[in-house]
Amino acid sequence: MPNDNNNKIFKDWVPTWLVFFSLFLFLVPIAAALGIYMGGMSTASSYYGVDTIDIRYSVVIYYLAIVVSFPLEARFSGNFTSKPYLIGCVAVSIFINGILYVSHSFALLLVMRFVAGTISLGSIGIVFTLVFSQFHEQRSRVLGYATMYATLFGSAPLSYLLDAWLFSNFNFNSVFLFGVFGALPGLILLCVILRNDIDLRRNGKTSLKSLDWASYVLYASAMLTLAYFILYGQYYQWLQSRRMVFCLGAALVLLVLFLIRQLILKTPFIDLRVFKSRNFRIGMGLLVLFYLGKGDMSLLSGFISNSVNLDVYHYGYVMLINFVGIVVGVFLAARYLLEGMRIRIIWMMGFGALLGYHLFSLSIINTQAEISDLLLPLFLQGLGNGMLIISIVLFYVTAVPPEIGFSASVTGVAFRACTFTSAMALTNASGLYFRKIHQQSFSSSITQADPLLADRLTQYKQALLEGGASIPESRSGAMRLLGKTVANQNNLLFIKDYFFYMSCLLILVLIAIATIPHFSYHIKKIKTKLIPV
Repeated sequence: MPNDNNNKIFKDWVPTWLVFFSLFLFLVPIAAALGIYMGGMSTASSYYGVDTIDIRYSVVIYYLAIVVSFPLEARFSGNFTSKPYLIGCVAVSIFINGILYVSHSFALLLVMRFVAGTISLGSIGIVFTLVFSQFHEQRSRVLGYATMYATLFGSAPLSYLLDAWLFSNFNFNSVFLFGVFGALPGLILLCVILRNDIDLRRNGKTSLKSLDWASYVLYASAMLTLAYFILYGQYYQWLQSRRMVFCLGAALVLLVLFLIRQLILKTPFIDLRVFKSRNFRIGMGLLVLFYLGKGDMSLLSGFISNSVNLDVYHYGYVMLINFVGIVVGVFLAARYLLEGMRIRIIWMMGFGALLGYHLFSLSIINTQAEISDLLLPLFLQGLGNGMLIISIVLFYVTAVPPEIGFSASVTGVAFRACTFTSAMALTNASGLYFRKIHQQSFSSSITQADPLLADRLTQYKQALLEGGASIPESRSGAMRLLGKTVANQNNLLFIKDYFFYMSCLLILVLIAIATIPHFSYHIKKIKTKLIPV
């Protein structure tokens, strides 16, 4: 039900549908900015002349900027009225994207991605406040959270279509041009329908001198260094590298200093009392398992691109089924929560959907997969994402007293960012390990006298000769084709191995959820000042 005070925020002539359309139009480009070039990793690495792992780190930096700046921005924004602050945040974001559009510097990209992630919080905070200002009843507020998460999570599969269009028709830096113009339609529409004198500040004005910059620097330094260690560890042979030893040591020292400071301060940057709540700790554990369970989507994406041979456009269209799954999952979870269903049942359905995604993927991972085979696992992956994110977040945020609910939100975002980074590192490290095992197994079982090997080389040579290659060229070409075939087969076996072990983990999670001692949970009254993210 729309809030009766809505006319104090928006102009009298503005209908409710236009409010939601404006918020959606403004929020989607911001949400997509997190990993908007994930669909063009090789293009991005070529543009900057770096490795793909460097591009992944630039994605992580944006996420971490949101994590570490959340407490600071919540206090900083209290010094400005809402409408000018929103316009200012978008203006700075446009300026950053303009700089990145004309620059080829990877170092500048990293710096600007961190600044952009920080600035995006201003826009996100105001938009979220506007979303929740539309609802005042408990039922409506839960549906508001469902709308928010459907938009945030759904923007990821939708961005693949945008990537396909941009990278097929323009240079890589066009993605930053989208950042310049993408937010303008939503901003212009919001400026038209918002009253000029609105003030959405929840915490009142805060002196800039009272902002805890020391905690911010410690927290940001610790998280960035830790993420670097997690992501680059395999690349530099973990603790065999002095660089990695230094990074790990520095991250631990900075993190310890940050935690000590929080225990000393009367008004901490993050209130560590949240960890005293048993349900909050359970929520953090489930959040980590959830992000690990959904973190191997990149492996299936690689299989789709390399083995199913879908071009970027068709892959984007196929990912729409994942978007549908996310939307369905989010609103199903919201409905079940409002109906009073036991939350462990919702979790079992969500993790069960992720298990189904892995099991169905295992059955189709071969060289003969078709597009129709991909639809069900992609839908189940989205369904699991939608059902788990809203149920877990509402569970751990409402598990703590209202006065530290914001710290619970901030801590949850930090856990999600760390697990997001760890899942990326885990898939990379597992790939190197399992591919090496399969390569050694293949090498030990195949000899030059093997008739199957001789037949396959003969087929390759004949095909190359028919294509106009000379005899020497056909021989060398046949060996290259054989090597490519072996590498592709090793990759398929690795994906199967990873999905098998992840399926085992999800089965254990389901058993644990079903058998752990009973804990009581009833969805509590969601305060107007509480925005679990």
